Amino acid sequence: MNKIGVFMLLFGLTITHLPSLANAKRKSKDHHHHHHSPAYEPSGTHAILTLNNFARGGDGGGASECDGKFHPLPQRVVALSSGWYSHGVRCGRMIKIKARNGRSTVAKVVDECDSRHGCKNNVVDASETVWKDLRLKTDDGEVPVTWIML
Repeated sequence: MNKIGVFMLLFGLTITHLPSLANAKRKSKDHHHHHHSPAYEPSGTHAILTLNNFARGGDGGGASECDGKFHPLPQRVVALSSGWYSHGVRCGRMIKIKARNGRSTVAKVVDECDSRHGCKNNVVDASETVWKDLRLKTDDGEVPVTWIML
């Protein structure tokens, strides 16, 4: 095969595969984007409240990422999705959580809810005391809330 023939063959293969390469790259970006939390909004960031037990032997697994400790009830503590946790930048900080029923409470960030391993990217994973303060039913499992840094 001469140089022109090789060029035409490679050119034809490239043109044929360009759309699938573009789609593959887009899917890769979409998949990666899933791990990032929505942008923090100082006026109130929308999130899903979930229930976690931060005590030793609780469903939260090991000790908290921020301080290496367990946080039994009645402590008001939360884990934030990876993007909001931001490699521990918010560790030890207090957040105000507001439910749609108008009630609010304050809790301390002690852990990460790992968005790369099962946690959604928009979660405030809270102790039962937080749920009680907000007068929410833990049986609901997931409840929309907003939160701000204090």
